[in-house]
Amino acid sequence: RVKAGDTLIVLLPEPQDYEPIVADPDLDIIFQDDWYVVINKKPGQVVHPTTTHKVGTITDRLADTALHPILRLDRDTSGVILIARLSFAHYYTSSRKMRKLYLGIVHGRFEQPEGILTGAISRSQDSFMRRVISPRGKEATTIYKELAFSADEAYTLVQFELVTGRTHQIRLHCTWHGHPLLGDNMYGLRQLEGLSVGQDYVRPDLWTKVARLRSRQRLEADALIKRQALHAAYLEFQHVEARNTIKVEAKIAADILDLIEALKIQIEQPLKVIT
Repeated sequence: RVKAGDTLIVLLPEPQDYEPIVADPDLDIIFQDDWYVVINKKPGQVVHPTTTHKVGTITDRLADTALHPILRLDRDTSGVILIARLSFAHYYTSSRKMRKLYLGIVHGRFEQPEGILTGAISRSQDSFMRRVISPRGKEATTIYKELAFSADEAYTLVQFELVTGRTHQIRLHCTWHGHPLLGDNMYGLRQLEGLSVGQDYVRPDLWTKVARLRSRQRLEADALIKRQALHAAYLEFQHVEARNTIKVEAKIAADILDLIEALKIQIEQPLKVIT
């Protein structure tokens, strides 16, 4: 038993002298050292093997040795992912605060240009993949800030910061609060057809407002991008060896830039998050 005055000695594993990873052209490595690899993930890429994607994942392509993803993304969300080379680095960094900023394009404008989105999230009883807002779920909090919008205010570029990190958190919070992400194939405008009030996807007091969004024009805009318009743009994390804060940015995916142009959202160049 440890008591006051005892001296504790912790033996940390020596990092192996890794050769820099030479990835295939599909992988955009934006930072790497003996402890971590940070990648700007393209939409459609899967981070690590799952029951439905056993081969061809990012970790498969990076190395033959075991890697330890710290920050994952949905398959169709682009941007920063963080992978540890060693399990100790994974434990150290994942147990400390990380700052994660995302950019997304939503339908309409929020009531206030910046604020906080809440709603406890749980797994749907009808789907292994889908999540719902439920009092039985885990508390979830998202900070948002509007950055730019179209002239008719029909579409808005929004910066999101995750306070918690629940599965599908930003996607579900946007829909719950009346502003679905464009292109979302699980919580978007097209997927809301046939649902009714009380089905855990849209706040009951906003249901009529969201139903009105399902115009031909908006559905056509929704079809301009083939995945949710969401990009993990910025990450801060604590380095296991240097004990300092590493800051990385992932340039925004081309399909989201094309969508911004098509919707005539007026942005400053270059497009960057506000840290």
